[in-house]
Amino acid sequence: MQKILFLTLVIIGNIFPLIAQDSNGNSSSQQIELDFQRDKTPPIILRAPMRIPIEVYYEKESSILRVYNYSETTGEVFLYLDGELIGYESEINTSFFISSPGFYKIEIIGENWIAEGYLEV
Repeated sequence: MQKILFLTLVIIGNIFPLIAQDSNGNSSSQQIELDFQRDKTPPIILRAPMRIPIEVYYEKESSILRVYNYSETTGEVFLYLDGELIGYESEINTSFFISSPGFYKIEIIGENWIAEGYLEV
């Protein structure tokens, strides 16, 4: 009985630091919500919302905006600062250095869809 209690305490003692470390590690990055829309060019009847596995994070400590694509979807990424184009990449997996404060717009254009997200620094 004492061995089971001891093993349980050891397991719990090892799990709590991992949980605390994970929540502290992600506190410096901010996920940016993307709004996906179909391109209006082809007339398509939609019955379900679009689900494209793309995520955008802003890392406050390093001032880097990172775009992750978890599929084989292709597209281009545009970065605007207060309405003016300041960055472009021809691939979705990319990162941008954010050097000045302002209102940023991230626009990702795929073959028949557009995703937009906003960040204020």
